Formats: sequence, structure tokens, C-alpha cells
Amino acid sequence: MAGGASIVQPMETESLLITRSDSSTVDYSLIAHRHIIGRGSDADIVIDEGSVSRAHAMLEMGPSGRWWILDLGSANGTFVNGARVAERLLSPADIVRIGNSTLMLRPPNVLEFPSIFSVVHPAEQSGFQTMIVGPSAAGAQPASSRSQRIGAEHLASVLRLGRSLMQLEEVDARLKVFCEFVVGDTCPALGAEALRLAESGEVLQLCEPYLRGPENIEMGIDPSTIRNFLKHREPIMERTVVAKALGPDTTTVLIPIAAVDGSVDTLHAEFPPNYGTTEWLTLLTLVVEAYQQVELVWNMRNQVRQNALVEGELEMACQIQTGLVPRNFSAPGLELAFGFEPCRWVGGDYVDALMLPDGRVLLGIADVCGKGLQAALVASSVHTLVHASREVGNDLPQLMHRLNEYLLGYLPDHSFVTMLCILVDCLTGATELVSAGHPGAIVARNGSYVEILNDSDNVGLGMIPSDFVAWANQLDAGDVLLMYTDGLTEMVNLQNEPFGVERLAEEFQRIVAINPTASVDSMRHRLSDLCNAYRGLRTANDDRTFLLATRRPQEAIRSNVM
Repeated sequence: MAGGASIVQPMETESLLITRSDSSTVDYSLIAHRHIIGRGSDADIVIDEGSVSRAHAMLEMGPSGRWWILDLGSANGTFVNGARVAERLLSPADIVRIGNSTLMLRPPNVLEFPSIFSVVHPAEQSGFQTMIVGPSAAGAQPASSRSQRIGAEHLASVLRLGRSLMQLEEVDARLKVFCEFVVGDTCPALGAEALRLAESGEVLQLCEPYLRGPENIEMGIDPSTIRNFLKHREPIMERTVVAKALGPDTTTVLIPIAAVDGSVDTLHAEFPPNYGTTEWLTLLTLVVEAYQQVELVWNMRNQVRQNALVEGELEMACQIQTGLVPRNFSAPGLELAFGFEPCRWVGGDYVDALMLPDGRVLLGIADVCGKGLQAALVASSVHTLVHASREVGNDLPQLMHRLNEYLLGYLPDHSFVTMLCILVDCLTGATELVSAGHPGAIVARNGSYVEILNDSDNVGLGMIPSDFVAWANQLDAGDVLLMYTDGLTEMVNLQNEPFGVERLAEEFQRIVAINPTASVDSMRHRLSDLCNAYRGLRTANDDRTFLLATRRPQEAIRSNVM
């Protein structure tokens, strides 16, 4: 037996309930991870209204399995709960308005009940006497001429149950109160329990049975009844006739609560035969609905809390990363520009430039394997250690060794950091490079051709103890250096094609060739625009970080860019 399981489980496949301006509704299954919403015929979700842009908004699932709504630069905006948003992490309770239509996430794990009078299907086993309850059985007689009736006090008690359950934050406590209610004064069942019934025939108890008094009640269910119930997934009531030695005759009731991964969480109750009527099945269905609605509300509350926590952590991660980007950096003879676009759910890129005591400039770029706040904190610790190691900064292998030793004792399992560091002598252009598993730098040589600098077999930081090897190169006047993270090369377009290193090198060479003497800041803008155009309507799945550097005569430097 397994106790303490939640009746309402995490979502499996959600849908989107769309209510159009004419009050018609559409239930749209969210099978893919990305859905374009708009007026255009090529949109995944078409809302044919004049106030809706052709590509108005996008619904996208993040790595954590939660859905985001993103406005795609629409003319009239995307609204969540009445507030205009650029992007927002959604909860099932949120109402999205696009034009005059509304959209709301619908979890798949809560069954919608049919009419509460449209119930039971005949059992297939001869050992059962079945009472069919529903419109077709309006003339059926109750199982006992002394059947009990329900009144207003019973309905009032169901409302009180809902209010009581709303006060209980623990799932186990709600499940206990729910089952105790079924064997209480309002619903005098002889026994009640919550079960998970699988198509395979497996029956899992979600809580211990709650029994009324000392009577010997048989809580078992015939397999044919389970099959019949799972086939229709509707409330069912059947009278069980048993030998006197096994206990009294009972009326078995099964009512679905929630669908979970192909199984059905179910209330199983045994009633005295004189309660086997339409009225009592109706009342018990209302009790289940009350419990179901409370579970849905608690599920939404928890998701809102989790979403608030996630949004807070992502905002903090973004602030940490943004704070690591150098500001107002200046070095005689060296012009720099930094490109940084954080992804909403990733926080592990780091880019830096540091003037060393010997007059050389240390350029560094790193990518933390991981997401969110943890990755941003690792990036921050790398930044701190690099700046605290200025005295050894001119010895790149030693600097990398120190970083590696620190991260070996700090990083969680299955995490690592790739990093590329380059020392530049601003006067001579002599460079020294050390890579720890990071993509190689690209140099546009005088605007005429490109060279990819990637001559190292060093592994990433924080993986294994390692010695690091440096190699020399040259950055001549007019050459433009590009250091980047794989957020550039691994971004994909609408056809799911990655940008790739070769395409990046070719496009970078074209950007430089347009005007080799242009400021690297203008080149930064062109590269960012190129990436945005290639990605199109797709949102970023990784941070996009790069650094541009070129040597100029000091009087020719146009700007030093943040």
C-alpha cells in the first residue's frame, strides 16, 4: 500500500481553451513546444480578427516544462490578466487576451464530468446486480423500499467540505478529510478509499480505507467492474451480492477524480443497499467535484508560487549576468565591443576584459553548463576569481589551472565551464590563447579572409584535474577578433537549422569587409541584427554572448563600447 500520494498530479499534455469574440470555444492541444498565434493563415493558432497581427504572439514551453507567452511585436499587444506583457510565465489560472479572444491553459489531469445524471453502464459479471442510473432509468426502483433521501442539509455540508479543504495546505490532510466525509454523517458509506486504477489492471491505494464501525466490509472490486469503469470513465454504481459469511450486501460506487498517465484516480465507496439511488450517486458526485475543484485551486496556487519563484530567480540571474559585462573599458590601441543577450531561462555566460599590470589586456569568455540562478552564480564566481588573480593573469595556463582547481571543488555533479582566454599586447599585437573546451575564436584578417583559432585539446573547467596549454598568435592592426559562446552557433531558424560555425565565420567576414575601418560597435550591431534575422520568430534557447576586438592607432579609435 502507498499512502500520501496527490490525487492531482503534474501536467502531462495540456491544452489551450480559446474563447473567440463570438463566444465559441476551441480546445487546442499543446503537442509541440512552440505555437505561433496570429491572424495569418500560417499561424498554428489562427485568430481571424482585424485587431490581431499576422504573427501576434508565441506560446513556448521552457526547459522546466512551463509555458511562456511572448508578444511578437504586435500592434495591439498581448494581455495577461488585463496587463500588457512582452513575455510572461503562465499559470493555468491566467487569462490571456489577444484581440477580442481569450486563451487559458487547461491541465489534462482533471476529468470533466458528464451530466451528473448520466451515469452507469451494466456490469458484465453475473455475480453483480446492476442498478442503471440515468435518464434511461428514470423508472427504475431503488434497491430498497426504505431508501434514504437527501435534503438541503446534505448540499450545505458539501459546501462546508469545500471550504474546509481550502484551509488545508497538505495533500495528505485534504485526502483524509475527503474520505472521512464520505463515511461521515452526510454520506454514510460503510467504507471509502482513494485508488489509482490502471489499464493494466494494477490497483494502487492512495490512502488507507476509512471504514464505518466494526462491520466486516469487503472493499475489494471485481476486475470486470474495473474494466467497465475504465472503459467509460464515468461514475458507476452497482449492487454487490455476497455470501452472508463475507459480510452484508453493499452498493459499490466508483467515481473518477483525475486522469494520471493513463490511469484514473478514483473514489471507491461501499454503501448500504438502501443508499443505492440516483440521489445518493448524484450527491457523491458533487462531493467528488468539490474535492476536485479544491485540488485544482491548490494546484494553481502552487504553480503561481513556483512561477513567482522561477521569475524571481530568472530576473536575478539576468541582473547578475548583466552586471558582469564590462562597462566603460578602455585600453590604448585596442577597441572592444560586447554583445550580450541573455536567454530568459539560461544564466551561465560570462564575458570580460581586464587590464593587467604589464599593460596587456586579458580577454575572457565562458559558458557555464546549466541554467538559471545557479549558472549565473557560477559565472559570477569565475568573474570574481579572474579579477582576484590579476597577479597571475599574464600566465594563462596558471590562471586556468587555478580556475579549474576551484571549480572542481565547487561545481555540482554533471556541470562544467568552457572558457577561452586571450592575452593581447596592444602595441605589438602578439596574442596568447588558452581554451578550456570552448569554441575557437574567429579572426577576420584585414577584411579579406577569416581564420578560426582553435588549436587546443584542453577539456572544460571543473571536470578533471588538468594541465592547460597556451599557444601564440597575432592580431595585426585592422584584424577583427570575435570570441563567442555557442548561443550563436547553435541558434536555429524556423526550419530548425543551426547557424553553425562556418556560417558564422562567413557572415562575420562579410560584416567586416563592408567597412574594415568601421567601429567594432557598428559591427556588433550588424552581427546582432544578423542573428535576429536568422532566428526569426523563434525565441532564444541559450544566451547569446560575444566580444569583438580590433587594434587601432590610438587616435583612430572611434569609441569604446560598453
